[in-house]
Amino acid sequence: MKINDHKSHYLKNKRYQEFLRFNVLAFIFIAVILAILFIKYLTLSKQDTVAYLYSICVTVFVLTRITASFFYNNDKKWKNNNYEPTVSFVIPVKNEENVIADTIAKCYDVNYPRDKIEVVVINDGSTDRTLIEIEKMKEIYPGLTVIDWKINKGKRYAMAEGFIKAKGDILIQLDSDSYIEKDSLKILVQPFQDANIGAVAAHTDPRNIDENFLTKMQAAYYFISFRAMKAYESMLDMVFCCSGCCSAYRKTIVLPILDIWKDETFLSRPVSFGDDRSLTNLLLKSGYKTIYLDKVQAYTIVPNNIRQFTKQQIRWKKSWIINAVKLSKFILKKDKFVAITYFFPLVIISLVTPFIAFKALILNPLIFGIIPIFYISGVILITCLLALHYQFFRNDKNWKYIFAWTFLGVVFTSYLMFYALLDIRNMKWGTR
Repeated sequence: MKINDHKSHYLKNKRYQEFLRFNVLAFIFIAVILAILFIKYLTLSKQDTVAYLYSICVTVFVLTRITASFFYNNDKKWKNNNYEPTVSFVIPVKNEENVIADTIAKCYDVNYPRDKIEVVVINDGSTDRTLIEIEKMKEIYPGLTVIDWKINKGKRYAMAEGFIKAKGDILIQLDSDSYIEKDSLKILVQPFQDANIGAVAAHTDPRNIDENFLTKMQAAYYFISFRAMKAYESMLDMVFCCSGCCSAYRKTIVLPILDIWKDETFLSRPVSFGDDRSLTNLLLKSGYKTIYLDKVQAYTIVPNNIRQFTKQQIRWKKSWIINAVKLSKFILKKDKFVAITYFFPLVIISLVTPFIAFKALILNPLIFGIIPIFYISGVILITCLLALHYQFFRNDKNWKYIFAWTFLGVVFTSYLMFYALLDIRNMKWGTR
């Protein structure tokens, strides 16, 4: 489709027109609010300057990304509509006796030629009934490849072993509690017709969304993380993390970098987590594209209690820090535009946010007697934009959990960045 035809298509689209109106109104609304705040700011102490500038920068950053992500479009017509490469599901598992059988069954249940599907399960030293459940599935599906380790070696080593043993041209990484919808597999593999594509990330939602308030908040976050941030990154052909829940890789590209990935270190210590970010980084460094497909639907189980959730968040933040450092070493050479307009601003915002929150909400009120009006107003504005984005695409009742997620971030999860930084040398996975 030509560029002009592409624009014409969007201009005739009712949802696009509505979204344009929304953005115009949002810009006007934000401009008015910030103008009022600036006038008010002139009469206040200079102590809140940082919070004011932070609110402006973050609001502009989020709004521009949300707007850009609306133009994300994965309806590319591939040359071969019947493209069906051989695929291998690789599933590392430890102590998941309640879900592993269902995960395996759903792999075989996809609408794809059975003779082109392989499932490889690596039992990484489970101490419960996981191996028994796997062996039961082996009786139902004789073609199931089972690798049984009596001693736990770690998820990354398990995945590497599965990648080596797999026979498929396309490797599909699945967490042991995740699955892909039966009609999504054929869509997932289509981009690999392009030899420059190294990895494709599926859109993932929590399968236990209705379990409690915490899972509903995470569901709202997952949607924004994928449909806003990954969608924008996909437009740049540089998704920075093809999530371990469900992502596909070209085997011929992965195998040559497998040893580097498997034996990754940071501060002279082996890294045991962040395998998905690390592998994505290596693919980008090798010159390949990584993309996201919103029409490929996958599901995973998210933590349902604050203990599991906190450990996961700390692990994710450590992984983000480690891979941000490594990505920063080559991102400028790979794409200066992405580096300057997206990656480095994102890194700065992510690192500065907990410090700004502490200063605005605790230090300023207690020490200087300053009410954090600029900071709170900025947070509310950003959350409204994210909630509108969610409602525009999903249009369900869960949009309100965006506000709950933001509140949790302001009072709790953002400060975990402090802990992650201080504990960065501790490479233990942490219990689930």
